[in-house]
Amino acid sequence: MAPNLQPNVGSRVFALSPRELECLLWVSRGKSSGDIGAILGLSPRTVDSYLEKVCSKLRVRTRIEAVAVAVGAGVIEPE
Repeated sequence: MAPNLQPNVGSRVFALSPRELECLLWVSRGKSSGDIGAILGLSPRTVDSYLEKVCSKLRVRTRIEAVAVAVGAGVIEPE
């Protein structure tokens, strides 16, 4: 099943890019920015940039809050 990239959370609708979604999924699995960068072939700063965009789109401050919102919306499933 393909992830839903435009879930509706209450009155909020957000769209995550495939790369943003991929980074968020790795965060949900406990990976650091350095780990995610090594897995995806990106610098840790680039990973942080993607996760900052995720937080902005989800209107949260931390990556943990972003994971919680994404799980609650059915965008990602906890492992």
